[in-house]
Amino acid sequence: MAVVPAAKSDAGPAAGTSAAAHAGPQAVPGAGPDAGHGPRPLGRPFAAHLSAVGLANLADGVVATGVPLVAITMTRSPELIGLLTAAVWLPWLLLGIPAGVLVDSWDRRRTMTVALTARGLLLLGAAALAVAGELSIWWLIAMALTYGVTEVFTDLAASAQVPALVGRDATDLRRATSRLLGVEHVANGFVGPPLAGLLVAVGAAWVVGAPAVVVLLAALVLTVALRGRYVAPHRAAPPVGSTLGRLGEGMTTLWRHPVLRPLILGGGLWNFASTAFAAVILLWMVGPESAGGLSPQVWALVAVAMPVGAVVGSALASRVLDRWSEMRVLVVCWGVVGVLNLLPLLWPSALGLATFLLLVAPLGVIGNVVSGSLRPRLVPEHLLGKVGGAARVIGYGAMPLGAVVGGQVAALLGIPVVLAGVAAVMVLATVYVALSVPQSLVDEHQLAP
Repeated sequence: MAVVPAAKSDAGPAAGTSAAAHAGPQAVPGAGPDAGHGPRPLGRPFAAHLSAVGLANLADGVVATGVPLVAITMTRSPELIGLLTAAVWLPWLLLGIPAGVLVDSWDRRRTMTVALTARGLLLLGAAALAVAGELSIWWLIAMALTYGVTEVFTDLAASAQVPALVGRDATDLRRATSRLLGVEHVANGFVGPPLAGLLVAVGAAWVVGAPAVVVLLAALVLTVALRGRYVAPHRAAPPVGSTLGRLGEGMTTLWRHPVLRPLILGGGLWNFASTAFAAVILLWMVGPESAGGLSPQVWALVAVAMPVGAVVGSALASRVLDRWSEMRVLVVCWGVVGVLNLLPLLWPSALGLATFLLLVAPLGVIGNVVSGSLRPRLVPEHLLGKVGGAARVIGYGAMPLGAVVGGQVAALLGIPVVLAGVAAVMVLATVYVALSVPQSLVDEHQLAP
């Protein structure tokens, strides 16, 4: 549950979920066994997975937009809004590594189903509090923290399952990633925010109660439409035959890799800045005392600009990556988005925010297509969960810190200082990755398709 519809880069964490080991002949990016003969169908299992992801993201879009709008009716404190943002991401810091180990041991479809069911019940509980008139900012923070726990298991299992559904061919993985991101942005950003704006006007109980039903429907789709077991194959034993060894395997693999280490460190800095932005942008743009002066309903409608741009980015991603190298595309996307983060500061209005979202969304999606397709090509399937969890401990673990720092700096120095600092940190992180990870280094460490 992101707290605002501003762009968050998944490129750092996703690119970081790659292993040091590589074997066999070097894969050629974009070239699959059916190259030149048209795309292959991705299959019914992937379609079921895609449907469940779409439903879950529809609910997430309502919650992500609606809960912060409910929260600012309870408080205008930057510190408390920062805590609300931080609570969503703190579970990644605390649980990323052990959850990755468990995801590699458990049935990934079942893990998603249980986590989504728990999320639906959590939202129903919050709706009951709202009906009773007991919902407060502290209850919202507690809900966000628990919601984040369900996201850790759902996201790790969902991303690790994709190669089992479509294979490891680079072209198929890019197509699958593009479709997943397209559905995610349409559901999460195009449908969810305006629906949240309507539900906020009806009442807080509807903001959390309606998405609860949708999340439970997503769990039902996985149960009924996606049959079979999806357990990672167990190949080599961990370096240390103990629980501690299993916990450290993903982080060790990640940290020793010359490509993964700079990618995840740069991504962590980028995500730190992203949540600092998320912690203050709502206070900057919404309310009669804000710089933007937007109403909650206008904010929710303007947020639709982001998925519009995201759909464009999803459609263009394959063409862009067919023409230019992956790392060049990733660096350009990161760098331009970093500079564009100054736009809400310089142009705080509905039109300025819409322009910002329209511009950053396609760049964010294209960057995430790069990172999402890199991961399964660089890490063996039996390590996807472990390395993914370790990468997100760094990449996503930086996000609660960014939210808290953003809220504190805003309280001390003002929101404009935070927005300017966000752009500076993003640009510096991009320069670091550009200098550290050339495309040749990525190609050298790919697994055979």
